[in-house]
Amino acid sequence: MTTPGRSDLPSRAPLWLALAFLAAFALLPLLQLLLQTVQAQDGLTLSAWRALAGDENLLAQVGASLRLGFAATALSLLLGGTHAWLTVGRDLPGARWLAPLGVAPLVVPPIFIAMGFADLFPAPGFWPCAILLGVAHAPFVAVLTARGLRSVDGRAYESAWLLRGRARAELWLLRAIAPEVLAGCLLAFLFTVADHGVPEFLTVKGKTWHTYAEGVFARWNRRAVGTTFEELQSPIVAALPFVASLGCLLWAALRLRAQAPDRGVVKPLPVRGLGAWRWVALLPPLLYLAAGVAMPVFVLGRWTMGSAQKLEPMGLDYARQSFAKAMDQGLPQLLNSLWLALAVAVAVVLLALPLARAAARRRPALELLAALPAAVPSILLGIALIRAFHDGPLLRLFGARFDQSWLFAGCAYAARFLPFAALTLTSQCRRLPLAAEEAGAFVARPPFVRALRLHVAPLLPAAWSAWALAFVLALRELDLAVVLPAANATAVRRLANAVHFQHEDWSGVIALLLLSLAVLVPLVPTVLAGRRLSTLS
Repeated sequence: MTTPGRSDLPSRAPLWLALAFLAAFALLPLLQLLLQTVQAQDGLTLSAWRALAGDENLLAQVGASLRLGFAATALSLLLGGTHAWLTVGRDLPGARWLAPLGVAPLVVPPIFIAMGFADLFPAPGFWPCAILLGVAHAPFVAVLTARGLRSVDGRAYESAWLLRGRARAELWLLRAIAPEVLAGCLLAFLFTVADHGVPEFLTVKGKTWHTYAEGVFARWNRRAVGTTFEELQSPIVAALPFVASLGCLLWAALRLRAQAPDRGVVKPLPVRGLGAWRWVALLPPLLYLAAGVAMPVFVLGRWTMGSAQKLEPMGLDYARQSFAKAMDQGLPQLLNSLWLALAVAVAVVLLALPLARAAARRRPALELLAALPAAVPSILLGIALIRAFHDGPLLRLFGARFDQSWLFAGCAYAARFLPFAALTLTSQCRRLPLAAEEAGAFVARPPFVRALRLHVAPLLPAAWSAWALAFVLALRELDLAVVLPAANATAVRRLANAVHFQHEDWSGVIALLLLSLAVLVPLVPTVLAGRRLSTLS
């Protein structure tokens, strides 16, 4: 007779596989980086860390990143929070259509927003960079604010309104959703200070100040000319305190989200009237969508018609020439990005499902463990993986040229975006009742079959959302593509190089095709399945 422990092995195998992947492609590479900073040829030493304390440039870069993070996060709160506040439970004209569009800037790579802004306005200063990143990361605030508003029971709001008046009821509502709003702000801050692509692009355009992420990447590029142990380890030593700080922010964001669980809403918020400001209130959502979506698409369209050159007139004839060049110069990279993003999204969901269930039911610490790669800047994660699989101990397990392959790039992308799917699915797991699972334990079916029917099936809608999010993020990823050899052949990396060398015409076509894929691939199956797109989610 089969013992209970052995009968559970098939159902536990996915969790152990996910944990092994997380260890191999996130935890162990980062641990190896940490150990290398204190292991010199002569033995253990802290000389690399002592050299960091006297680096004045590093302190300046830390200050620049903090200022940029706070400024961009404030703008993300203003844009994203206002969008959710006005479109959820308000009589705003067109709110049903505007609400789901609040997540649209997440589809547009931040580098595209930077390209559009730099083409229309002078962009080397501090505030243009803060505006660009604030717009790019506002969807985090918008989505979590909307989630908080949808989780408030409308009966409690109506009671506060009757007892204390409209203004006090709105203030009570703001306090009720404060944990979700703060969690969104923390995520926006985390991604802003970890961003390397947009500040580096603006540096090419004439920016004279540098962020912490730029400093880490510059040290990594100069490591080949280092002559001392301290110089060789400087990019890692500079980055690890940064990762520790971001990890604390991530932990705080998760704790804030845990304080705002699904309250079992019986009645949603009532539709509150905006009165005479009803049409004026359209301006903030329209401004947000114009800056995050319309402006970059408009600039890319102008590029395809020849706005970046003076030899031929702008028009459809030049656009046809640009399209022909794009098919010749950038189509392979576009297809590479598509197949990579599709594969990464599938892998991320398969890995996240067992992690999310275990974190929601038995081991809450797994939620922080699964979310840890989100606190690691893409640049540093790429450096850690290159060191671990190029000449580190993991090389013997995977082969000599594994770090040059597309499989390696796919694993790196999956490790980077696993936290987003894991957090989405963990939140959904907590909402599922335990009664069905407890009743299913008495059904005479193999554990694997029970797991598919009782645990996986209710999570399929959330799994689709996680898949779509991972697909979009993988399609627009630039920082990992800069470091990983195979990912250098992706569309976003090709576009950054093309714009740098003034090939805006055909690169505009590739960028528009990339945006179309990011929208249509998740949208078409959603519409065909009959899912409504009336909420910001």
